Amino acid sequence: MHAACAQERIFAMDAARREKKEHGTLAFPFQIYPALDGSEADDSDFIPYHWHPELEIITVDAGHVSLTIADHTYEGTHGDVFFAAGEELHEIRAAGRENQFRSFVFAADFLQFSRADQSEFALLSPLAEGRLRFATCIRAGEPGQSEIRALLAQIVRAWQVQAPGCQLAVKAALLGIVAVCAQYDRLIGHQMRPGADYKAQQLKEIVGYLGEHFTEPLSLSAVAAEFGLSPQYFSTFFRDNFGRTFTQHINSLRIEQAARLLRETDLPVMEVGFRVGFDNFSYFIKRFRLVYGVSPSHYRKNSLT
Repeated sequence: MHAACAQERIFAMDAARREKKEHGTLAFPFQIYPALDGSEADDSDFIPYHWHPELEIITVDAGHVSLTIADHTYEGTHGDVFFAAGEELHEIRAAGRENQFRSFVFAADFLQFSRADQSEFALLSPLAEGRLRFATCIRAGEPGQSEIRALLAQIVRAWQVQAPGCQLAVKAALLGIVAVCAQYDRLIGHQMRPGADYKAQQLKEIVGYLGEHFTEPLSLSAVAAEFGLSPQYFSTFFRDNFGRTFTQHINSLRIEQAARLLRETDLPVMEVGFRVGFDNFSYFIKRFRLVYGVSPSHYRKNSLT
């Protein structure tokens, strides 16, 4: 996946980090990211924590991709397949053109049949209602992985050609993925634990607040107070659920915003650093170099070539 597409999705998120972008159309709620015409190209990609009601299948097509889904972080390599459930917080990170992923986003209920049968009762309805979920990660070489990748390749080919019946071909392949996952026991019953709804909502609110305010001066204690939590509890809660510290998360949001400004504007590098929330220019340079391996000035120069 490429940065232009990532930025389109980032800007389509509301303050609560729910993705507002429509995936596909009302008549056919399915979309592949990035676009298959090769027009979305850049050397960085980062889709910060967000959620949407649709299911998402993410494939690692080259190199290494870091994903955080719910409260687990995964390092994906070529061939791996990941599933994010509807309304599940997730983040995708790949830096450099050698690291590529693709996303297939679709509404679970559009796979259902108007005439109910056994597969509808046992698989499709529970999947659409969230009572059944795909296993989050299927690694290259694991049972079912090659079949799923083959079905996703069929979807890509059908979507590229756009021949008559392509939508039916896409839907049939998605149903095939459900069948493969059922065959290899990669569909998991999901029951909400007491308090899980509240916790999920609280996580979304925290992600939304930080996504809206990360360019401002932020302290852990102030943000903890915003949510009625002690700094100690908030620090542990954040690290346990996001797989990184509060400071690491804020720095990540700022650095990726800085990279976008360096690519898309001619703002001076120092102004970019201050605009995204860093109050120390040397620290901004240091953090940027740790993520991208080059200084902001070199990053801008490389993005223009």
